[in-house]
Amino acid sequence: MTKGHYFTGALLAGILAVQFLFGACASQMQAAGETYPSEALPPEEGETPPEGAALPAGDGLDSGSFRDLPPEAREYLKILAGAFRNRDREFLISQGESQYEKELRFRLDEESYLASLYRAGPYSEDSEWMLPRAFGPASPRLDLSAVRAIEYTDWEERGPMLEIRGRLYLQDGGPLPFEIVLVWRLPEPKILGWRP
Repeated sequence: MTKGHYFTGALLAGILAVQFLFGACASQMQAAGETYPSEALPPEEGETPPEGAALPAGDGLDSGSFRDLPPEAREYLKILAGAFRNRDREFLISQGESQYEKELRFRLDEESYLASLYRAGPYSEDSEWMLPRAFGPASPRLDLSAVRAIEYTDWEERGPMLEIRGRLYLQDGGPLPFEIVLVWRLPEPKILGWRP
């Protein structure tokens, strides 16, 4: 055998070993129920959602943790939840506070702007979310066509703003954390997104 044959054989053996390890890791992740938003494609129209994909019963605003939420903010969040359920792209994009919108709206593509406006995934303060694992080197994007449900989980008042935390449930069944910073005392409530 020549050096070329040894090299080719070693290369093939290396490729097979990597494929075996990748397959083993993938099957362990499936067994553990782990999914990553960037890996799943939304199902075709008319397709049923994945088995066991549990969606919240409502938007979460009826839970005890939202009992003291100001009524104006509650009404706005209900409208916002409806816009996410109906995938009302125009309304959702238009909710940025005016200065924030001026600075970022046309610097970013639509899905990147939505991710930063609604502080989705790594833009939220959710410590469980890890940027490299979910998005790789690309900047986060929020594809509205993949959103199946929204659930608000917690809130906190910080001066003239409210921080609303929650989860977006995606087509693959995986929840994506988000955090809305709501400037709710303006004539019309607006959202202050994450700034790069």
